[in-house]
Amino acid sequence: MSTDPIQAFMTAELDRTVEPATMALAEAAMARVGGVRAVLFYGSCLRDGLATDAVADLYLLTDGYKSTGQAPWARMANGLLAPNVFYMEAETPLGQIAAKAAIVSVDDFVRLTGPKTFHSYFWARFTQPAAVVWANGQDTRQALARAFAAAARTFAAETAEGPLAPGASDQFWPVGFQKTYASELRAEGPERAEILYRADADRYRALYDLLQADGVEPLSAPRRWRLRRMQGKFLSVARLAKAIFTFENGVDYVLWKVKRHSGVHIEAKPWQRRFPLIAAPGLAFKVWRAGGFR
Repeated sequence: MSTDPIQAFMTAELDRTVEPATMALAEAAMARVGGVRAVLFYGSCLRDGLATDAVADLYLLTDGYKSTGQAPWARMANGLLAPNVFYMEAETPLGQIAAKAAIVSVDDFVRLTGPKTFHSYFWARFTQPAAVVWANGQDTRQALARAFAAAARTFAAETAEGPLAPGASDQFWPVGFQKTYASELRAEGPERAEILYRADADRYRALYDLLQADGVEPLSAPRRWRLRRMQGKFLSVARLAKAIFTFENGVDYVLWKVKRHSGVHIEAKPWQRRFPLIAAPGLAFKVWRAGGFR
């Protein structure tokens, strides 16, 4: 067992038991991708439970990209701008469940959740609750626990505006999440950060106390966040274009997600569904102009 309290916290959380339907969903995802070393389950369905009218979030962590079975150009895109995401549905004990399955190598996951990665896309997501549905061994589980601990430390160092004060969890996490949301083209409203925190407040308070005791050195500065926002908008547009092109029915899926979070409804034209790569920049601009991204 790790002597690092934050890593031990993450180990206990990641090792939680998942319901049979989640395992069935993970097995269906692994049947489509080669070289999988672990499957992570996170997001709203982890918190609220799987449902036939929701889309679950899975991460497939792989040895690399050559063994995944993706086309050469998709493997290249995966390495340049992780993750690649595909939409799937699977029969489970709860019925037909939909999921987004993201593909990233274990090595990239470890790098992207750590302090050497400037943008917050990965380390902000994986300071949040998750579960390891399946892993190929204890070494992989330990590597993931270390990565999640690094994500939490990186989040704290990058978002804190000073030394972590005792008992300040209720302010720290919502402010930090809002900073990271602002560094992406997000469809969520400004209240989303507070909702996310309140849904697991006891968990975040416990983690905050560990981070505060750890003596995290704050790096947060307005200039760093201005640069992160500029970088993040570009990366978000690139990921949106990639998702529209690589998802089956990707245009409709992305527009559905925007409507779900922001209420902004954009109807895709037939030619945009047929030529998603060409349509992606124009659709992204239209969604942004309508207020679908904040």
